[in-house]
Amino acid sequence: MKAELNISGMHCESCAADIQETLAETAGVSYAQVSYNDRQAIVDFDENTVQQATILKKIQDLGYTATIAGELQSGVGA
Repeated sequence: MKAELNISGMHCESCAADIQETLAETAGVSYAQVSYNDRQAIVDFDENTVQQATILKKIQDLGYTATIAGELQSGVGA
């Protein structure tokens, strides 16, 4: 599954690199790209191994705020 996340609280490229490294080391994450300029992360992960909420929590544990970008709500409860 691919997720696009908005991240706030980054102050420099080093912040983005720290987040990217943490995500890349997370079990179930096969790809992580964090952009300081765009304030976004693209994460490809196996939802059978790691949940999206866990990925958000890992970013929050580093001291940043992460939210899901462009999440579709139409299928909820269907």
